[in-house]
Amino acid sequence: MVKDIIKFGLFLTIVSVIAAGSLSITYILCSPKIAVEKEKEMEASLAKVLPAAASFEKAKRLVDGKEVNYYIGSSNGGKVGVVLAVSKAGYGGLIEMVVAIDMTGKVTGVKVLRLNETPGLGLKAAEEKFLSQFRGRSAESRLKAKYDVQALTGATITTQAVADGVKEALQTFRKLKL
Repeated sequence: MVKDIIKFGLFLTIVSVIAAGSLSITYILCSPKIAVEKEKEMEASLAKVLPAAASFEKAKRLVDGKEVNYYIGSSNGGKVGVVLAVSKAGYGGLIEMVVAIDMTGKVTGVKVLRLNETPGLGLKAAEEKFLSQFRGRSAESRLKAKYDVQALTGATITTQAVADGVKEALQTFRKLKL
């Protein structure tokens, strides 16, 4: 009986080590391709949220002791805006988005890259109909759900998370002093 338990325990250990090794190898082999796909997704998003830009240059700077990565959009040799990636906690997890701001400090576009919100409610935060209300907003905008921002029915937390992300991007843009 004890011998059988030891055999079974050893068998389970070997199977677990093989499975973990296989997952690790798969992750190592796939991570470069995943990184390339994420970069392609980001490039497509940049053009969508800042259509006035013909090209984008990745940049980084320290703001309030935090390293901020952003993209500078240019056209005809001049800067037309900046795109910042921000993440905020929503109802179902992190909401990752990019926010484009023109050189006058006004939002030109917002695109949600990833979110895990309630289907039929919070997932509507990725729709253009909802995101378009942030265009033209500036750092002076209050951006409070139900007051300044039309909240998604049944998804006030998600609405406020997106609004907070836009507000954070606007405040960071102001601190970049471009």
